[in-house]
Amino acid sequence: MSEKNKRKFINKTITDEEKDTVLRTAVTVVVVLLVLGVIVVVIRLMNPRVDTKDGVKKLQQMEAVEVTEVDRQIQELEEAERAADEEWANRPANEKFVNAFVIGDSITQGLYEYGVLDQSHVQADRGAGVCGVGSELAEAHIAKAIELQPQILFLAYGMNDIKGADADAGVFAETYKGVIDRLKEALPETRIYVNSVLPVQQHVIDENAGYGAIPQYNEQLEKLCEEEDITFIDNGSLVKEEYYSGDGIHVAPEYYIGWVEHMAEVAKL
Repeated sequence: MSEKNKRKFINKTITDEEKDTVLRTAVTVVVVLLVLGVIVVVIRLMNPRVDTKDGVKKLQQMEAVEVTEVDRQIQELEEAERAADEEWANRPANEKFVNAFVIGDSITQGLYEYGVLDQSHVQADRGAGVCGVGSELAEAHIAKAIELQPQILFLAYGMNDIKGADADAGVFAETYKGVIDRLKEALPETRIYVNSVLPVQQHVIDENAGYGAIPQYNEQLEKLCEEEDITFIDNGSLVKEEYYSGDGIHVAPEYYIGWVEHMAEVAKL
């Protein structure tokens, strides 16, 4: 065989071998792909894919219904609570004060004199105070309060203590402290509230300068209540000029309605 023909034979042999290799490789790839395809099909048949769209939609609908129902129930509860609060607030004063007792001076007397509270809820006298001569009357009030053992006790002194303490707010507060300490010891379960001394009209101060000390009396009284850990009730804003009687000290029935409501509100009666 010539050299030229040998080269042609060798080239042909190499080409045929390459073709066989490529063919075998292609066949192998096809087989592998077929096997993989079969495996994928089997897996899908064994684990079918679940379409979650409908399920998600139903969950969203259920959630919307549940939220709406919860909102409705909350609204009903809030409405019922408001109605109960209104009913509670609109109760007669005597019902609110069924477990309460008020002691004080002639201004306090107006509570029962004007029919705002039954006298069974009030012990008050003209001239009563914690200082001076008026303290004898206050002692009787204190004794009554200790006897009754009320759940809530309101004190309302100070107007007569302008004279009884010679307009000295320090003396007034110190004497008032003794009263509170005795009540706290005798009535440990009773909640005690102290009412402010009401302001008076200017002509009263012009006639007796001692009444000008009422703001200082209230400052000392509020400080005392903080120290004693009891509640001070400021009623000054409840008084209107048209409420005053001719003496510029005592007040009209309209004041008492607001006063009782204010005490009830503060004490949560």
